[in-house]
Amino acid sequence: MKFVRTIPGYNHLWAVRDEEKETDELSLLFRQWSNFNYLLDFFFANLKDLQGFFHIEKVSDAIKDTMEDAQELERLILDFPYTEQLDGLFHPLSLADTRAQELTREKARNWDRRQHPSWLRIYAIRIEPNVYIVTGGAIKLTATMQEREHTKKELDKLNACRDFLKQNGVFDQDSFIDFFEED
Repeated sequence: MKFVRTIPGYNHLWAVRDEEKETDELSLLFRQWSNFNYLLDFFFANLKDLQGFFHIEKVSDAIKDTMEDAQELERLILDFPYTEQLDGLFHPLSLADTRAQELTREKARNWDRRQHPSWLRIYAIRIEPNVYIVTGGAIKLTATMQEREHTKKELDKLNACRDFLKQNGVFDQDSFIDFFEED
Protein backbone atom coordinates (compact mmCIF):
# COMPACT_ATOMS: atom_id res chain seq x y z
CA MET A 1 0.00 0.00 0.00
CA LYS A 2 1.38 3.40 -1.00
CA PHE A 3 0.55 6.81 0.47
CA VAL A 4 0.91 10.34 -0.92
CA ARG A 5 0.63 13.77 0.63
CA THR A 6 -2.40 15.57 -0.73
CA ILE A 7 -0.85 18.97 -0.04
CA PRO A 8 2.92 19.10 -0.66
CA GLY A 9 4.90 20.00 2.44
CA TYR A 10 2.08 19.19 4.91
CA ASN A 11 1.83 15.99 6.91
CA HIS A 12 -1.80 16.07 8.01
CA LEU A 13 -3.72 14.86 4.95
CA TRP A 14 -2.65 11.78 3.02
CA ALA A 15 -4.30 9.52 0.46
CA VAL A 16 -3.84 5.90 -0.55
CA ARG A 17 -2.41 5.45 -4.02
CA ASP A 18 -2.90 2.20 -5.88
CA GLU A 19 0.11 1.81 -8.17
CA GLU A 20 -2.21 0.56 -10.93
CA LYS A 21 -4.14 3.85 -10.94
CA GLU A 22 -2.96 7.14 -12.36
CA THR A 23 -3.50 9.12 -9.16
CA ASP A 24 -4.46 8.89 -5.49
CA GLU A 25 -7.91 8.06 -4.11
CA LEU A 26 -8.87 11.62 -3.15
CA SER A 27 -8.00 13.05 -6.57
CA LEU A 28 -9.89 10.21 -8.25
CA LEU A 29 -13.01 11.01 -6.22
CA PHE A 30 -13.10 14.63 -7.21
CA ARG A 31 -12.53 13.70 -10.86
CA GLN A 32 -15.44 11.25 -10.78
CA TRP A 33 -17.74 13.65 -8.99
CA SER A 34 -17.13 16.34 -11.63
CA ASN A 35 -17.46 13.95 -14.59
CA PHE A 36 -20.91 14.25 -16.17
CA ASN A 37 -20.78 10.87 -17.92
CA TYR A 38 -19.66 9.04 -14.77
CA LEU A 39 -22.47 10.65 -12.76
CA LEU A 40 -25.07 9.98 -15.46
CA ASP A 41 -24.17 6.28 -15.50
CA PHE A 42 -24.06 6.10 -11.70
CA PHE A 43 -27.43 7.74 -11.09
CA PHE A 44 -29.20 5.73 -13.79
CA ALA A 45 -27.76 2.54 -12.28
CA ASN A 46 -28.89 3.64 -8.79
CA LEU A 47 -32.11 5.46 -9.69
CA LYS A 48 -34.30 3.53 -7.22
CA ASP A 49 -32.03 4.50 -4.31
CA LEU A 50 -31.96 8.14 -5.44
CA GLN A 51 -35.73 8.29 -5.70
CA GLY A 52 -36.47 6.17 -2.64
CA PHE A 53 -34.02 7.56 -0.12
CA PHE A 54 -33.66 11.17 -1.33
CA HIS A 55 -36.93 11.58 -3.27
CA ILE A 56 -35.13 13.09 -6.26
CA GLU A 57 -36.80 12.15 -9.53
CA LYS A 58 -34.56 13.76 -12.13
CA VAL A 59 -31.06 12.47 -12.77
CA SER A 60 -30.10 15.90 -14.10
CA ASP A 61 -30.91 17.40 -10.66
CA ALA A 62 -28.77 14.73 -8.95
CA ILE A 63 -25.85 15.45 -11.28
CA LYS A 64 -26.08 19.20 -10.70
CA ASP A 65 -26.32 18.71 -6.90
CA THR A 66 -23.35 16.33 -6.92
CA MET A 67 -21.10 18.66 -8.90
CA GLU A 68 -21.93 21.61 -6.64
CA ASP A 69 -21.51 19.53 -3.48
CA ALA A 70 -18.20 18.09 -4.71
CA GLN A 71 -16.81 21.58 -5.32
CA GLU A 72 -17.73 22.65 -1.80
CA LEU A 73 -16.36 19.45 -0.25
CA GLU A 74 -13.10 19.84 -2.15
CA ARG A 75 -12.80 23.39 -0.83
CA LEU A 76 -13.50 22.21 2.72
CA ILE A 77 -10.88 19.48 2.64
CA LEU A 78 -8.10 21.10 0.59
CA ASP A 79 -8.28 24.88 0.98
CA PHE A 80 -6.68 26.75 3.85
CA PRO A 81 -7.66 27.43 6.60
CA TYR A 82 -10.22 24.58 6.38
CA THR A 83 -7.68 21.85 5.77
CA GLU A 84 -6.00 22.65 9.08
CA GLN A 85 -9.28 21.88 10.90
CA LEU A 86 -10.08 18.43 9.51
CA ASP A 87 -11.39 17.12 12.85
CA GLY A 88 -14.45 19.32 12.31
CA LEU A 89 -15.07 17.75 8.90
CA PHE A 90 -14.39 14.08 9.67
CA HIS A 91 -16.64 12.15 12.06
CA PRO A 92 -16.39 8.54 13.29
CA LEU A 93 -17.84 6.04 10.83
CA SER A 94 -19.70 4.10 13.52
CA LEU A 95 -20.29 3.84 17.24
CA ALA A 96 -17.44 1.33 17.49
CA ASP A 97 -15.09 3.92 15.99
CA THR A 98 -16.21 6.49 18.56
CA ARG A 99 -14.80 4.23 21.27
CA ALA A 100 -11.55 3.36 19.47
CA GLN A 101 -8.37 5.02 20.68
CA GLU A 102 -6.25 4.86 17.54
CA LEU A 103 -6.63 4.40 13.79
CA THR A 104 -10.33 5.15 13.76
CA ARG A 105 -12.42 4.85 10.61
CA GLU A 106 -13.88 8.23 9.70
CA LYS A 107 -16.18 9.81 7.14
CA ALA A 108 -16.37 13.34 5.82
CA ARG A 109 -19.13 15.08 3.94
CA ASN A 110 -20.52 18.54 3.54
CA TRP A 111 -22.40 18.60 6.86
CA ASP A 112 -24.03 21.99 6.15
CA ARG A 113 -25.63 21.18 2.80
CA ARG A 114 -29.00 22.95 2.52
CA GLN A 115 -31.21 21.29 -0.12
CA HIS A 116 -30.84 17.72 1.12
CA PRO A 117 -28.18 15.88 3.11
CA SER A 118 -25.00 15.29 1.16
CA TRP A 119 -24.63 11.84 -0.36
CA LEU A 120 -20.93 12.35 -1.03
CA ARG A 121 -18.60 10.60 1.39
CA ILE A 122 -14.85 10.66 1.83
CA TYR A 123 -13.54 7.79 3.96
CA ALA A 124 -10.31 8.01 5.93
CA ILE A 125 -8.29 6.60 8.78
CA ARG A 126 -7.65 9.11 11.57
CA ILE A 127 -4.10 8.65 12.82
CA GLU A 128 -4.29 11.35 15.47
CA PRO A 129 -6.03 14.71 15.83
CA ASN A 130 -6.13 16.46 12.44
CA VAL A 131 -4.07 13.74 10.67
CA TYR A 132 -5.92 11.56 8.15
CA ILE A 133 -5.30 9.05 5.38
CA VAL A 134 -8.04 9.06 2.73
CA THR A 135 -8.81 5.53 1.53
CA GLY A 136 -11.60 6.41 -0.91
CA GLY A 137 -15.15 7.61 -1.04
CA ALA A 138 -18.53 7.09 -2.56
CA ILE A 139 -21.92 8.44 -3.45
CA LYS A 140 -23.95 6.90 -0.61
CA LEU A 141 -27.67 6.70 -1.36
CA THR A 142 -28.61 4.09 1.27
CA ALA A 143 -28.72 3.96 5.06
CA THR A 144 -25.74 1.61 5.45
CA MET A 145 -22.59 0.87 3.50
CA GLN A 146 -23.34 -2.86 3.43
CA GLU A 147 -26.47 -2.37 1.28
CA ARG A 148 -24.66 -1.68 -2.00
CA GLU A 149 -21.57 -3.18 -3.58
CA HIS A 150 -19.86 0.16 -4.32
CA THR A 151 -20.09 1.32 -0.69
CA LYS A 152 -19.20 -2.12 0.69
CA LYS A 153 -16.04 -1.97 -1.44
CA GLU A 154 -15.15 1.35 0.23
CA LEU A 155 -15.69 -0.17 3.67
CA ASP A 156 -13.37 -3.03 2.71
CA LYS A 157 -10.70 -0.54 1.58
CA LEU A 158 -11.02 1.37 4.85
CA ASN A 159 -10.62 -1.81 6.90
CA ALA A 160 -7.71 -3.02 4.75
CA CYS A 161 -5.83 0.26 5.24
CA ARG A 162 -6.37 0.19 9.01
CA ASP A 163 -5.16 -3.42 9.17
CA PHE A 164 -2.12 -2.58 7.00
CA LEU A 165 -1.17 0.33 9.27
CA LYS A 166 -1.52 -1.82 12.41
CA GLN A 167 0.57 -4.62 10.89
CA ASN A 168 3.32 -2.11 10.11
CA GLY A 169 3.45 -0.60 13.59
CA VAL A 170 1.70 2.67 12.75
CA PHE A 171 -0.26 4.13 15.65
CA ASP A 172 0.38 7.91 15.43
CA GLN A 173 1.77 10.56 13.09
CA ASP A 174 5.41 9.95 14.04
CA SER A 175 5.22 6.21 13.41
CA PHE A 176 3.40 6.88 10.11
CA ILE A 177 6.07 9.36 8.95
CA ASP A 178 8.79 6.89 9.94
CA PHE A 179 7.05 4.15 7.93
CA PHE A 180 6.45 6.50 4.99
CA GLU A 181 10.08 7.62 4.85
CA GLU A 182 11.36 4.02 5.01
CA ASP A 183 9.07 2.95 2.17
